[in-house]
Amino acid sequence: MATRIESLIEAYTKVVKEPWSSALSGQERIWFLVYDPAEQRKIDLHLGEFETVAIRAGKKWESISLKHCFPSWMAKHEYKEDYFTSPEYIVDQLEAEFIPYAIQFLKNELAKVEQEEHTLIALRDVSALFGFARLSEILKSCDKDFKGRLLIFFPGEFEQNHYRLLDARDGWDYLARPITL
Repeated sequence: MATRIESLIEAYTKVVKEPWSSALSGQERIWFLVYDPAEQRKIDLHLGEFETVAIRAGKKWESISLKHCFPSWMAKHEYKEDYFTSPEYIVDQLEAEFIPYAIQFLKNELAKVEQEEHTLIALRDVSALFGFARLSEILKSCDKDFKGRLLIFFPGEFEQNHYRLLDARDGWDYLARPITL
């Protein structure tokens, strides 16, 4: 009997091997690999298998992490010391400054990748934005910045075309394709 991760890799394999239409919008070229947040370490451990599947399917694999997005913004912020002593003051800055920073961060990372129509870009560590910015807002601003497919490693849930990051926040509807068990 296959484990949940093995079953998820199987579902992903089927999707990667399908023909890729070039007539899709940016939002439709985004794939969400949805898994239980408790499985994050297992997903990380098997990341190489996801890459191997893509390469065997004739796709170019690239990987981008959002893990350093917030820390790099905070490290440059003029009032960072004040925010550490009184974190409630950062709330206004998240909307005004961090979200545009996160959008530009992802756009810059996507621009670094040599892309073609058969490039699969794995976007990892999206949970690093949790509590600071909505992933949906960032993705909608970057959906024209990649040529092939954007695979979001998504610790959360998908139900009735509704995505919820870390099962703890109101979800959103999105045109992306879910890859689930």
